[in-house]
Amino acid sequence: MTFKAFLIGLLATFGLPWLVVVVVPYAKMRTPDPVKYSGEAGVYTPKREGRITEGSKIYGQEGCYHCHTQVIRPTYAGWDVHRDEWAGLRKGKGVDRDTRRETLPDDFEQEKTAHVGISRVGPDLSNFGRRVTHYLKGSETSPEEWVLMHLYNPKDVFRYDNSEEKAYDSTCPTKAAMFDEVAVYGAGSGTLPVEAGEGKGIVPGDRARALASYLLSLKKDTLGNPLPESLNFNPEAPVANQ
Repeated sequence: MTFKAFLIGLLATFGLPWLVVVVVPYAKMRTPDPVKYSGEAGVYTPKREGRITEGSKIYGQEGCYHCHTQVIRPTYAGWDVHRDEWAGLRKGKGVDRDTRRETLPDDFEQEKTAHVGISRVGPDLSNFGRRVTHYLKGSETSPEEWVLMHLYNPKDVFRYDNSEEKAYDSTCPTKAAMFDEVAVYGAGSGTLPVEAGEGKGIVPGDRARALASYLLSLKKDTLGNPLPESLNFNPEAPVANQ
């Protein structure tokens, strides 16, 4: 074998693999064309801790999941998305855009227990906090006060959607055991605007306040929490930046 043949063989043995493995990929990858990401980037879930976490535990202890779900089913399985305010806020009624969407597994990421529910004796609560806050905006009654009044006596509280009728048709059991009756000596006692004995007032206990905080935290639509495009099945709802 001549020296020239040896050099050619050496170059072929090491040069060609180096060209294929290093040079060609480098030339192709140094200036790639931008590609729009369409993968599942996940869903933003607000941090849930403190009183909200305690309220979630109380929600389970009180058996609220027996009568309320927290699942907006996909359209092939039901019409949850189209039920009034269950899946989010409809466009109109003081709402600039449609925020409805289906429930995703990521929605329960921050919760120790996923309260998906057993049956629907009462309405779905996936977006309960969103709709109560929306309807009571500008009202003399705050969302927290309304929820506490409902927990104390569900059959004698006005509807949060500003209708004149009372919620006498509610089948929700009272949680009066979470409240205390106290003596009232003047204004500013922190009592609820509910009927009590003369010189008496009703104040919520820690369990009632924790449960109310949890219920008001239920905001799982796209308002403030836009979805990645690959997970957004409502073209009218906002989409997260990829």
